Amino acid sequence: MQTKRFFLQLVCVFALTLFSFQNTYSQVEKLQTAISDTTVPFQGKLQQENGKFRYDYHDVYQQDSMAKDLQASGYHGGGPSWLGIIYGAFKLCDNNLIDEIEMKVEVTGVTFWSANKEDLEKIGRVVNTIKTEDNLLQLAIDKASELGIMQ
Repeated sequence: MQTKRFFLQLVCVFALTLFSFQNTYSQVEKLQTAISDTTVPFQGKLQQENGKFRYDYHDVYQQDSMAKDLQASGYHGGGPSWLGIIYGAFKLCDNNLIDEIEMKVEVTGVTFWSANKEDLEKIGRVVNTIKTEDNLLQLAIDKASELGIMQ
């Protein structure tokens, strides 16, 4: 009887682990789609400045701001948090684009510069996707925390 019970527990743990892995994989696929699919909506402000492109995202000024929720979870809620979230999202996808882009963190938001407009549009699509899915937000936060950059 003990052997059957142990076996049943082992099967349940395996099934839950498999479900969790499948759910995480599905969420990461959504981020990968946001990076590559130009039809995914963009969030933030993109402009050309001094021969480069500039992307700004200041969540605290958005109608759907997550700043208070992030602060309630012990994070800064502004730019330092969003740098971590964006960085974590790209690292979840094994995408090093974020390492190649110049960035600046401000109290209320984050700014990225690049000569390539499309790279910055990818960031805006990832932000939009994260903002629409709480699971993705949490995965990005978890990855950023694992990397020691979530504030």
